Amino acid sequence: MSVLTSNRAHFFSTSRTHPGAWWLAGLALSLSASLSSNLVALIAISAGAMFIVRLCRDNAPWSRSIRFYLFLGAIVVLLRVIFRVIFNLADATQDVFLTLPSISIDLGIGNSLHLLGSVSFLSIQAALVDGFRLAAIILSIGMANSLANPRKLLRATPGALYEIATAVSIAINLAPQLIASLKQVRRARGLRGHSKGIKALTGIIIPVLEDTIEQSMQLAASMSARGFGRKGNRTHLQLLLTRVSTFLTLTLLTVGVAMLLFSPVQQHVDLMVILAGLVFSAITLKLSSTRTTRTKYIVQRWQLADLFIVISSALILLAAFSGVFSK
Repeated sequence: MSVLTSNRAHFFSTSRTHPGAWWLAGLALSLSASLSSNLVALIAISAGAMFIVRLCRDNAPWSRSIRFYLFLGAIVVLLRVIFRVIFNLADATQDVFLTLPSISIDLGIGNSLHLLGSVSFLSIQAALVDGFRLAAIILSIGMANSLANPRKLLRATPGALYEIATAVSIAINLAPQLIASLKQVRRARGLRGHSKGIKALTGIIIPVLEDTIEQSMQLAASMSARGFGRKGNRTHLQLLLTRVSTFLTLTLLTVGVAMLLFSPVQQHVDLMVILAGLVFSAITLKLSSTRTTRTKYIVQRWQLADLFIVISSALILLAAFSGVFSK
């Protein structure tokens, strides 16, 4: 059993899989969670994201940030339940889950503010659904952030998106670097025999923020030295074709989406217009990529494991759109 698990982990390890596949999977799971109103499905999405991270992550700095997302998700669920108990809309008369003394506060403006009181089981269930929905979205994005190598993801980005991808890559790298800096500062304070607890926060926050900002600035400088975010020279013809292709892309996508919303009868025509817009968007990316000044030494190829991840995520998203997760 351990050998089989090791082989699966090796097959889906982050060193072998494409980082874009993990981000597509994370976005698909987060969108599926946002469309779901079933508590069991939301818990399954959260648990599935944690299981995938446990199975596939490598010993890398960005993979250690999943604990932060797990802690944040738990805080979100707890706060959602606490707010539903405190700001109870009305005292429950049936199916009472929790009975608390009711407090009524007259603010002098409008109706009185009612706090606490009898809380029904349906109210607690609704609070859990809202909390786990947001927690599932957080854990899905945390899964992608923990499994996708941000540097490999940047190398696989089209040249037309280098400016945006540079800023996004630094932002994505911020959370893992914050966790790593926090561990280093706490370890250094422990070796020096400094105090722990609430009193130690003032001596931890500033060094952690300084180290995180310094590492992010070093990453930005190294990326700039390698040509990320730079614009090369293009001819007048290339510039004209890029602008025309961009205009056709925006026009076709806008018209296609509008036709799909306002005239759903002829969906095949609407989809053809949207498909034409996607084709011109690919042409635009190809033309815009000619301005890049960066040389690619290693090209990240899509493997069989990447296709399996993307197809599985697409099936989960299709099931969410069909309403399976809302039953």
